[in-house]
Amino acid sequence: MILIDVRTKEEYEIRHINGSVHHDVANMMNGYLPEIEKDEAITVYCQSGGRSKIAKMILEKAGFQRITDAGSINNFTQQ
Repeated sequence: MILIDVRTKEEYEIRHINGSVHHDVANMMNGYLPEIEKDEAITVYCQSGGRSKIAKMILEKAGFQRITDAGSINNFTQQ
């Protein structure tokens, strides 16, 4: 499973989940998608859940098949 933080680079640098990778949802909105196999299990998260919801929709529309929206970074105990 790949954990993707879809917040800004600055937000990611301040605080992120250990083991996550950064890919700003703004980049996804501009057509820059993560270089991940489309059948890979992916979980996305952001600050409050809004951007992760958008990221999930973009990834699904692009053909990614196994996406989970974890919502807020605060839903994780590991920080």
